Amino acid sequence: MGMLRSATGVQQGDPLGPLLFSLVLHGLILKIAEDDMCGELLFNKWYLDDGVLAGTSLSVRAALDVISSLGPSLGLYINFAKCEVFGKAELSAFPSEITKRYHTPQLEILGAPIGNEEFCNNFVINKQSSVSFLLQQLQGLENPQLALALLRKCAAFCKMTHISRVTPPTLIKSSLSEFDDSIHHCFTECLALNLSPQSSGWKQACLSLSRGGLGLRSVAVHSTAAYLGSVSSSSPDLASSHYVIDALNLFNLQVSAEDTVSIPLPTKSHFQHDLSQRIENCQFHALYNSGSLADRARLLSTSSAHASSWLQVVPSPRQGCDMATSEMQWGIKWWLGLPLTPELGVCAYCPDKALDAHHAVTCKFGGDVVARHNALRNAIFDFCKRALLNPKLEAGAGLGHERRLTRPADILIPSWSNGDKPAAIDVSITSPLKSNILSEAGVVAGAAARQTEERKHTCNDTICSELGWKCVPLVVETFGAWGRTAGQFFGELASRLAAQSHSSKTTMLNNIYGRLSLILVRANARAFNARLATTMDLLEG
Repeated sequence: MGMLRSATGVQQGDPLGPLLFSLVLHGLILKIAEDDMCGELLFNKWYLDDGVLAGTSLSVRAALDVISSLGPSLGLYINFAKCEVFGKAELSAFPSEITKRYHTPQLEILGAPIGNEEFCNNFVINKQSSVSFLLQQLQGLENPQLALALLRKCAAFCKMTHISRVTPPTLIKSSLSEFDDSIHHCFTECLALNLSPQSSGWKQACLSLSRGGLGLRSVAVHSTAAYLGSVSSSSPDLASSHYVIDALNLFNLQVSAEDTVSIPLPTKSHFQHDLSQRIENCQFHALYNSGSLADRARLLSTSSAHASSWLQVVPSPRQGCDMATSEMQWGIKWWLGLPLTPELGVCAYCPDKALDAHHAVTCKFGGDVVARHNALRNAIFDFCKRALLNPKLEAGAGLGHERRLTRPADILIPSWSNGDKPAAIDVSITSPLKSNILSEAGVVAGAAARQTEERKHTCNDTICSELGWKCVPLVVETFGAWGRTAGQFFGELASRLAAQSHSSKTTMLNNIYGRLSLILVRANARAFNARLATTMDLLEG
């Protein structure tokens, strides 16, 4: 093969390409601004090679003449076939090569529809058609874990972010609602769920991961935040426009009284994120207030820090981060508080207990609770080994009969921190739906984990002190909320791992929580599915 030489022009893929192009173009833009014939030009804005000129016919035509005369010496040429011109007056003054001419405002500028409500809605619907193929392909995947990850990251809100930021929400409300419906349909098909758009389960799914949802935010709902955030950051002088006022009024109907905003809009960074959080606060509290005590405890636990880490893990069988279809379906139903099975009677192991999710993940018969505990313990042990902490499993095994029963250390770390005692790691799983903590867990996030931490200290502090150890209870709720001590421990462990792997602490912390969260949900699903299969066998028998 011959060599492909880069001789002239900005090369595609060169990270400096846009900057070099802009440096050349900037001089041409200044020439337009300085030209006397362009004095009545009201708008001269560019995004790389896409420009928008607005003003009188004479001034716009003069600007085109400047580009045509000076551009070629800079390597810049106008492609009239791709140009559009709009004006209420006669347009004959413009080059005949510009065939896209409009006397009504119905055009596209940098991916933004400019026109009336019908035109803007049709523009969004046409854009949806390009997403429809992707959604159909996702529905054909036989891996719901992968399908949900792709839906959230590649096919949902992100596909409409730009349009939402540049188009008044009142002009595209109906078409955005149609897009939301297509996301809902794709989700229910991928997970084989019977879930209506008005159900509490879908409302929770539309919350962000940090609020216990699935990150499938409604574009129609959050378009107000996107548009107002865009106006605030780029064109605050347009805040008095009736489109902005309409968007502002619509937004204020979506939030609580203390979260409303007014003109002038703040110009702080991340304003869109702040507005979306206000919308989500209102949605979360509405969902919380309408739920039962068990629903409230579930919402508080799922919205705790790192509880949703299992949903952010990259599905990878090679890394052991994949979930079977039945496990993923169960995990989503359980997460959203959906009915898991038809009425099937009692647990196969406990004739006096109904077969439901809470009982399945707390039932001490059948070995599932022990298997889940050991899986989490072994994963934490593996992270400690990778951090070169020289951990030891079940370090209380040779301490005599009474102490052997207490097992104060699932994992013993001989040297945990500078000058500190060896750390006796005690891994525990608890449920916020237990009768003895439910009333508090439905009001205070992490109440079940805190209660179990305190009990572990009461049981093990004295024994650990006699042995010269420090009791470190790592407690996680069945929905994935970790206790305070666990947060501190994993933060330090992530720092040790980062030092060994030359990765960032944040990356290692995400790896820890992602791995442990996935193990937890997978073990919970297996516990329920095992009881379901046994119960079905008994019914058939």
